[in-house]
Amino acid sequence: MGLLAALHRWWGVAFCLLFAMWFASGIVMHFVPFPARSEIGRVGGSDAGGDRGIHSEQGALRIAAAHARSRGLDPSRATVALIGHDQWTVAGNFDSDRPLYRIAVNDAAGSEIYVSSAKGDVVLLTTRSMRLANYFGSIAHWIYPTVLRRHGKAWSALIWWLSLAATIGASIGVIIGIVRLSGTTAYRGLQRAHHTFGLIFAPFILSWIFSGFLSVDDGWLFSPSQSRIISAGPVDLFRKLHTFDFAPLTSHPRLRSSLVVGLCLCGLAFSLTGVVLAWRRLRLGAGRRKNVV
Repeated sequence: MGLLAALHRWWGVAFCLLFAMWFASGIVMHFVPFPARSEIGRVGGSDAGGDRGIHSEQGALRIAAAHARSRGLDPSRATVALIGHDQWTVAGNFDSDRPLYRIAVNDAAGSEIYVSSAKGDVVLLTTRSMRLANYFGSIAHWIYPTVLRRHGKAWSALIWWLSLAATIGASIGVIIGIVRLSGTTAYRGLQRAHHTFGLIFAPFILSWIFSGFLSVDDGWLFSPSQSRIISAGPVDLFRKLHTFDFAPLTSHPRLRSSLVVGLCLCGLAFSLTGVVLAWRRLRLGAGRRKNVV
């Protein structure tokens, strides 16, 4: 048990701040999801659209202007630039559309429209508030900066290993909490709060972290055929638990949002107590080394 306690202690030093970021950013991304092409789909443009693609900024601007007007936006001050990728189009599902025309509408909302040069379709629309919220939501949650996400395998491996390490660390904490259940009264202050939060919300925290780990497995642990079996089996419940994507809850969005926010806030409180305890341990260790010197 001493070894497990030591592992959990230093695992907390390394991961509690990451846990806190995951819970906090999870709340943001619940309300403001990452902008995806599926939100607007493929929208036909003008006579330059279709399989012939777009070969000029003027053609892309005409398509974007038509789409902007269909949404009640004024494209009279729009500007256009040809890009390979940016933060919002770095994912692989835009590869067949590159290069992309990014049209800044220059309206009060900071709207930007992306047109596929290959197909002449509007593939994405973002606004300033959406982009700002996502820096605190999905980008933080997925550790999704452009410079890292451009290298898909490296990004996937990083998230996979972090999620696995987080799952192991949380599991060790649950084991220690259960074994020491009878000695809870020995804890004081933040340590007791951390212990109590961990025990009460252990099923949610473990399921939430484990489901996140499963969601980024891309052949690292399970083969494609195994992944299909897992997705169709009981483990799929873990994945649904990650976003509370259950039929009774999806039909009651306010209740679903309340559960997501409430549990994430409890997870955040649990993580922040761990952050403070980890900081205290680091300061205590530094003080001891100073005294020895």
